[in-house]
Amino acid sequence: MKSIKVKCWIETNGDKLYGPGPHELLRNIKAEGSLSKAAEKMQLSYRKAWDIVQQLNKHSEEPLVILRKGGKTGGGAEVTIHAQEVMEAYNKLQKKLQEVTEEEKQLLKILN
Repeated sequence: MKSIKVKCWIETNGDKLYGPGPHELLRNIKAEGSLSKAAEKMQLSYRKAWDIVQQLNKHSEEPLVILRKGGKTGGGAEVTIHAQEVMEAYNKLQKKLQEVTEEEKQLLKILN
């Protein structure tokens, strides 16, 4: 079965910054309230997840994730309102791209 696939991400200086992976990480941080739990859910090392968060925060106008160190009260991670806006905009973009690929299924009929 033929299909059209489109992958979309945001780059900065030629390096991938935000796409499906970071988007999923933010969703998981929001759901879990923890970077380590979010990383575990995605089968990422804590270090890799931490690096992704640091890159996102570094290249954003405002922080996307606020990390709290552990201790007596325990640590945690919080997705900011700005991050939620980024996530929503990315979801809208993904939906538009999906709509375009659905419209272009005619191409598949021609190639069949």
